Amino acid sequence: MALTYAEAQQLLAQVPAAQGFLAVETPRGAREYLLGARTMTDVTPPVLDWRTSPLAEAFFRAAPGEPYEVEAGERTQEGTVRERWLLGRQRVIGDTQVLSADAAVEMPRPAPVAIPAPPRDALVVLDPEQQRAVDLPADTSLVVDGEAGVGKTLVALYRVASLQRRAREHSRRFRALVLVPTEGLRRLCRLLADRLQIDKLDIEVIDPWLVERARLAFPGLPSRTSEGATAQTIALKRHPAVRGVLDDFIGWKAPKDADDKLPRSRMRLLHLWGDQPRLQRIVDASGLPARAITETMKHTRIQFETTTEKQFKHVDADRLVALDGRKIDAGTTMEDAHTFDAEDAPVLFELMRRGVLPEAELPKYDHIVVDEAQLRAPMELAAIGDALTKHGTITLAGDHRQATDETAYFAGWDAAKREVRAQHWADITLEVTYRSVPAIADFARTFLIPEEPPAEPAVWATSCDGALAQAAQLCWHLDALQTRDPWRQICVIARTPEHARRLHTELSRGLDPTLVLDGDFRFEPGILVTTASAVSGLEFDAVVIPDLDPSFWPSTPELMRSLYVAATRARDWLWITTPAGWSPLVSPP
Repeated sequence: MALTYAEAQQLLAQVPAAQGFLAVETPRGAREYLLGARTMTDVTPPVLDWRTSPLAEAFFRAAPGEPYEVEAGERTQEGTVRERWLLGRQRVIGDTQVLSADAAVEMPRPAPVAIPAPPRDALVVLDPEQQRAVDLPADTSLVVDGEAGVGKTLVALYRVASLQRRAREHSRRFRALVLVPTEGLRRLCRLLADRLQIDKLDIEVIDPWLVERARLAFPGLPSRTSEGATAQTIALKRHPAVRGVLDDFIGWKAPKDADDKLPRSRMRLLHLWGDQPRLQRIVDASGLPARAITETMKHTRIQFETTTEKQFKHVDADRLVALDGRKIDAGTTMEDAHTFDAEDAPVLFELMRRGVLPEAELPKYDHIVVDEAQLRAPMELAAIGDALTKHGTITLAGDHRQATDETAYFAGWDAAKREVRAQHWADITLEVTYRSVPAIADFARTFLIPEEPPAEPAVWATSCDGALAQAAQLCWHLDALQTRDPWRQICVIARTPEHARRLHTELSRGLDPTLVLDGDFRFEPGILVTTASAVSGLEFDAVVIPDLDPSFWPSTPELMRSLYVAATRARDWLWITTPAGWSPLVSPP
């Protein structure tokens, strides 16, 4: 017999920490369990830790009437689920009913709008405005702006294909480069370029590309880039106010007591980032906090230290490796010894343009695409401009609404155009979004959930009674969606890598998701868990944004832009959930 609301409240009175109820039929008879934050065997029914108990997995994976089989150490537990309920003081939620003190309401969850599997390999036919951008004269650089889903990346790649074809028809050399912010977007661009049959197209993630270009230009740079630069150090090094002190190095000579073994490039970095008066001038001009000076000088001091391995190079190599196989300095304050920062590369190219460092012979490109260009700092754009041939052109693709990185100091497209120094420009703003259905696009623009969603809503908003309820509903409904539409690509978007790892662990109780933190997107059907910063420029059939509560998503401009990026990755279904009230970034239904 099914659980009643009164019985559920009686269970909560006996075990206030209970969050779920599970009834199963086993070969040894019927069993009942509660689920909570920790295992308790001294109460009746016993409580299972929903995050770690093997049997609790049945709560997430098997609906009423379905069999389960879970591994518990060396034993296998088998049975059939009879009932499963999420317990709350105001409501008790089951698979098809919501119980309250007043009534038992039949509530079969509506399925997301059913659409046929899209032809993912088909070439897209451009609309007239997109085609106009592609067909611009070959000597014209382009800013293609527009909100998420209007096809900026696609237009940029179609333009590369067009320019390559025109150059081939006139027997001209043509070398192109596409620069993107993430590994995931690099993989997507490679798929699109192959479909467009673009030959010999270089597609690179911007930061590693700049670092490798700097190593080619400036011999003697360390082989490792640092991992320990603080946010304040990065913000200072990317700020355009740095340019105000670089002329100090024109005609500059190193002090007599300087280490004459340091390469010219590193010597100047040491006396730039390690000189307090110069850093003070940068902070005064930028408005950055004074602690940026202390943090930058401390970080620089470590970078110019000698690694433990080098200090003890006379010792057997196998004795210079820690028990975990890592270098001796790894995980210590000396971890960044003998490194340089990715943010140093654009600064070195600035010094080269001033004649402080010698010119270097580096690869040049006839056309460069900078995707998500609003994320690039001024000196980074200038360094990219250095890679253009004399009459080369560039495409800056982006969306000013997605300027999610405050340390990029994005000042608008006119400022970006000045940095790359191309000659002739056209500006095209694409208006029609093709990725998201209207309800999702409207949500992303306003961050308001419609008060009266349509009968088959493209946006779901679910307020859950705690973390267990959120995890259970995600498992139950995503499993149902996968069962019905196995072709779907479903992306669960976390705020941070730590958040993504936790969500992956929780969802693994009832699903088989893939955790992607290194950009290794395969663009195949299934459920993946990743971060908002990793999905820029990508798209998925369905997107889920969990934990949208006030403490985790406070109202800040950066998080608002990040939420906009996350929401607009969805093509036809978006689901937002909260376990503890709604973030001020959205308005509850």
